[in-house]
Amino acid sequence: METSRCNEPGPLFNKSRIETLTDGVFAIAMTLLVTGLDIPKLHGGIISGNVDSILIALFPDFIHYLIAFALLAVFWWASHVRSHYHQSIDSKMSFLTIMTLLFVSLIPFSTNLAGDFPLNPHAVIIFELNLFVIGFLSVLQWNRVLHTTLLRTPNADVRSLVLNRDEAYIFPVLSVLAIVMALFSIPWGIFIYGVSPVYFVLIWLRETRASATKQKSVHESI
Repeated sequence: METSRCNEPGPLFNKSRIETLTDGVFAIAMTLLVTGLDIPKLHGGIISGNVDSILIALFPDFIHYLIAFALLAVFWWASHVRSHYHQSIDSKMSFLTIMTLLFVSLIPFSTNLAGDFPLNPHAVIIFELNLFVIGFLSVLQWNRVLHTTLLRTPNADVRSLVLNRDEAYIFPVLSVLAIVMALFSIPWGIFIYGVSPVYFVLIWLRETRASATKQKSVHESI
């Protein structure tokens, strides 16, 4: 722990410790997701027909596993992008990070619940609420990073920070839409989260194109 040297009151913490904790919690949560793919024990021998029926029964669990793993990977990636904007972590950011990890560690439970009862709206809503809270806390963390960056570096270019903060809203929005679909008993509303990978691929393509255009203009000006 080190003493704050900026205008912001309160202590600052070494960000490497919170990064290590974040990596550990995400790694454990992503690993535990696979435990939801339980193969039922059958009495007697297993024949080809039994294997086929088992695989069909495991399909909802597998879909929820893929979606949850992909979303956790995105949240983990976003947490490390945020860490590049500051050298240390204040108490408010530490609290938001710990609260995020609290709900990240619940993802294996909510994923297994939704996978075991894919047509039960209560089970699906619990999973989607879990994702909503993580997404909402991610937005709050981006707001905190934006606030501290402006406080410590008044002349900083915050355009990329604002874009990252605005992009983080996609997860709370998708979660609300999925919850509404579950309330109306619309099956497989969880597939709405499939929009997020497409959305981030488009963002990546946009940023790659912008970076290439910027480099080209620099070379032409030389």
